[in-house]
Amino acid sequence: MRNNNRAVIRRLSGKSLKNNRMRNIFIVLAIILTGMLFTAVFSLAEGMIQVAQEQTMREVGGKFHAGLKRATEEQYEKISSDPLVKKSSYNIFLGYADNVLKRQAELRYVPDEKDLEDYFIQLKEGHLPVKEDEIVVDTIVLDEFQAEHRVGEKIFLKFTFCGEVIEKEFTVSGWYEGDYVSHASELFLSEVFWRELQEERTDEDFLEWYAMHPEDSGVGLRQVNLFFTNTSKLEEKVRTVITNAGYVPEEEVEYGINWAYMQERLEQVDPLTFIFLGAAVFVTLVTGYLIIYNIFQISVVSDIRFYGLLKTIGTTKRQIRRLVNRQAVVLSLIGIPIGLLLGYGIGKWLLPFAVSFMHYTSVISLKFNPLIIVFGAGFSVLTVFLSCRKPGKIAGSVSPVEAVKYTEGSSASKKKQRRAKGFSIFSMAMANLGRNKKKTAVVVAAISLSVILLTVVMTGVGSLRIERFLEERIVGDFVLGNVNITSGYRDGDFDIDEVYLSMADAQEGVIEKNEMYWYFYGSASIEMDETARERYRNLDKLGKLERNENTIQRLETVLNGEHPFSIHCYGYSTPLLNNLKVLEGELDVEKFQSGDYILAGDITGCGEFTSEERVYRPGDKIRITRRTEASEAHEVKSEQGETIDLWYDNMETKEYEVMAVVSIPFSMDSHMYTVNGMDFVLPLKEFEGISWAQRFAVSYKVEADKQEAFESALAAYTETPGTTMGYLSKRSLRSEFDGMVRVIGTIGIALSAVIALIGILNFVNAVITGIIARRREFAMLQSIGMTNRQLQEMLIIEGISYVGIAGLISLILGSFLAWQILSAFNQMIEFFEYRFQTLPFLIILPMLLIVAVIGPMAAYRRIRKKSIVERLRETE
Repeated sequence: MRNNNRAVIRRLSGKSLKNNRMRNIFIVLAIILTGMLFTAVFSLAEGMIQVAQEQTMREVGGKFHAGLKRATEEQYEKISSDPLVKKSSYNIFLGYADNVLKRQAELRYVPDEKDLEDYFIQLKEGHLPVKEDEIVVDTIVLDEFQAEHRVGEKIFLKFTFCGEVIEKEFTVSGWYEGDYVSHASELFLSEVFWRELQEERTDEDFLEWYAMHPEDSGVGLRQVNLFFTNTSKLEEKVRTVITNAGYVPEEEVEYGINWAYMQERLEQVDPLTFIFLGAAVFVTLVTGYLIIYNIFQISVVSDIRFYGLLKTIGTTKRQIRRLVNRQAVVLSLIGIPIGLLLGYGIGKWLLPFAVSFMHYTSVISLKFNPLIIVFGAGFSVLTVFLSCRKPGKIAGSVSPVEAVKYTEGSSASKKKQRRAKGFSIFSMAMANLGRNKKKTAVVVAAISLSVILLTVVMTGVGSLRIERFLEERIVGDFVLGNVNITSGYRDGDFDIDEVYLSMADAQEGVIEKNEMYWYFYGSASIEMDETARERYRNLDKLGKLERNENTIQRLETVLNGEHPFSIHCYGYSTPLLNNLKVLEGELDVEKFQSGDYILAGDITGCGEFTSEERVYRPGDKIRITRRTEASEAHEVKSEQGETIDLWYDNMETKEYEVMAVVSIPFSMDSHMYTVNGMDFVLPLKEFEGISWAQRFAVSYKVEADKQEAFESALAAYTETPGTTMGYLSKRSLRSEFDGMVRVIGTIGIALSAVIALIGILNFVNAVITGIIARRREFAMLQSIGMTNRQLQEMLIIEGISYVGIAGLISLILGSFLAWQILSAFNQMIEFFEYRFQTLPFLIILPMLLIVAVIGPMAAYRRIRKKSIVERLRETE
C-alpha cells in the first residue's frame, strides 16, 4: 500500500542537516569552490572567444556581418531595403594618404557619426568634418606628424584621386585612439570636400575608372556594411538580398563576409587554449567529485545507524536515497549561486591578464553571456549529484542489523584483527589507514591531484627560456631597419637611410655591427637538375607541397621544367653565420667565405622536413641564376589578373656546392617567404657591388651601460615625421617575455591554488569527520589504557601518512605527467625547453604537513571535552 510521506522525508532531511553543521560547512565550501572553478574556466573560455572574435573584427575593420564592395547608390538603396537586412551603413573610399609612411591611411567619407561605432571608432574629442578643410584622424597618424592629440591641429596630406594628385592642409575636427590591430588608419573627410572631388562624375564613371585602374580599389563608390538579425548562414543571406534586388552576386555586385563570423565560436580559440580549458574542466570535475563524494561518503558512514533505524520503521531504499539527495539539493542551492558569482568575478578579473601578452591594445572586458552561468551551474550540479549518488546507494542498501554492527573498515579479516595485537602507535596508525582503503584512496587522490596540477603549471612556466625567445627574435642588442622589418610588413620598401645608420655608428659603446642582405623574390632562381626536380615532384606526390588557387599555376610550371625555381638568397656578416641552425652537414665558416659554397634551407611555408625529404643535401651542386643590371622584369598573372610570379631575363649563372642544410632564425630573415619556395645563404661578398641587392637590417651590439642612451637616440630619430625607419631592442623584447611569463604563471597558479585549496579542504574534512565518526572507538581505546598523548600522536601520524603517500605519488606521477605533457612543447614552441622543477613540492607539501598536525589536534580537542563514559553512552 502506497502512502505519501514526502513531508516526513523533508523533515528528516532538515533535521539531519541541522545535526551535521560541520559537515554542511565543508560541503557548502566544496560546492562553492567547485562552482567557482567551473564558472571561472567557462568565463575565461567565453572571454577568449569574445576577444578572438573582436580581434578579427578589428583586423577586418568593422562589426558588420557582411559587406558590399564598390556598390553604386542605386544598388545600396535596393539591397539595404530588403526585409532580411536589419541595419546598414556605408562609406565612400577616396584614396590613400601617400605621405603617411609608417601606416596605411585610408581617406573616406562617412555620412553619419553614429556609423563610426561599426568600425570600433569612438571620438575622444570633436565631431565629424563639416567644413571643406576639416578631417577626423587617429592618434597613430597624429603621432607620425608629431601633432598633439587635440582639435584644431593642422595636418598636411597628399593623395591621388582618379589620377589627380591632391595636396591640402586640413584642420582636425575630431580624433580617436588608433588601433594597431586594424589593417589601416581611417581618416574621414567632409561631404563638402567629397562633392568637390566628385565634380560631375557619376557612379558609372567611377565604375569605368575602376575597370581601367583596379589598383584604385573602387574610388568614389560605396563600401556597404550589412547587418542581419543573426549570424547564421551569412553568405546565403547576402546572396539572397542581392538576388532579391535584381542583381547577380559577384558578377554585378561583389560581396564579402566578415571573417569573424565565418568560424564557429569554439574554432576561434587556438588549439592550445582549447586543450588548456578542456583540461581545466576535467580536473575541476574530478577534484570537485573527489571532495564532495568523500564528504558524503564519510557522512553516510557516520550516520549509518540512523539509516538502519529508519529501515526498521519501514523507510524504503528509494526514500533514503531521496533523503540524501535532498540534502545535496539544499546545500547546492546555498553553495552554487555563491560559486557562480565568485567564479564570474574571477574570470572577469583574469581575462585581461590572459590576453595581455597578445598585444591586444583595446579595452578588454568580459561581456556577460548567460551560457557562462548555464554551463557553470550545470557542471556544478552534475558534480554534486555524481558525488552523492554512491553514498546514497550505500545509505539505502544497508540493513538494520548491518547498520547496528557497522564500524569503519569492518571488512578486515579475523586474521588481520588478531595480528593487530601488540601494534605500536605507528603500526596502529598505518592499520587505521588500511581499514577503509577507499576513503584513504579518495583523500590521497584529492591531495595528489592538487600537487600534480601545480607541478605541471610551475614546470611549464619554469621551462620557458628567455634566451631562446631572444635568439629567435633578435641578433645583437639592437636591430635597425625599415618599419616593414621592425613593425610589420606594409609594402615592399626595405631601404635603410644611410643617415640613420651613420647616427647609430656615431653613438658611444658600439661593440659590433653586422649587416643582413638579400636578393628579393624573382631576382634569383635555380636551374634544377633532374635529381632535384624528381625530389621536388616526390614531395608534391606525398602532399608536402601547398596546392591552392594562388600556387597551382606556378607549381605546375616548376614541376614540368617550364619555369625556373624562384628563391630568396641571404647574405650575412661573418659573426651572424654562427646563429644559423645546422640541420645537416657541417658549417665551416672560413671555407664558406671562399665563394664556392652555398647553404640550403628547407621548402618554405610547408612545415618541417626530414633529411630524406630535402630537395638539396650536402654535396649537391646548385646553379644559381640571378639578375644583372641589364635584366628586365616580367610578371606572371593569374586568371583573375593578380601577379603570382615575377622573373627576369638576361640573367647570369654561377654554380655552388651545398655545404650544409640550415634553418634561418626569424631574427635573420626578411619575414617574407614564398610558399613552395626555398631560402639559401650565400657569402656576403656575393652581394657586393650589386645595386638591386637589399640590405634589409643591421644589428648592433652595445655596451650594457650605453644601451639606454643608444635606444634614446634611435627613438628620437624614428619618431621624426616622414621617416620609415624603426628598430627592435633586446630590452623591450625581454620585457615582453617577462610579461608573458607573468601572465601565464598568474593564471595557472591561481587556478592551481584553488585546486590545492579544495585538496586541503578535502584532507581536513576527511581527518576531522573521521575523528568525530570514530569517537566511540577512541573512548574504548582510552578505557583500556591509551593516553591522550598517544591518541593524538596516532592521529598526527595518520595525517602525516596521508601527506607522505600523496607526496610520493605526486613526485612520481606529477613529474612523469609534467614530462609527458610538456616535452611536446619542445618542438612546438621555439623558446620552450622542459626542465624538472622541485619548487611545487617545496611550496605545497610543507603546508599540507602543517595541516596534518594542526587538523587532528583541533578535532580531537573538540571531542575530548566529554568524558570517556559520556562518549561511550552517546553512541549507544
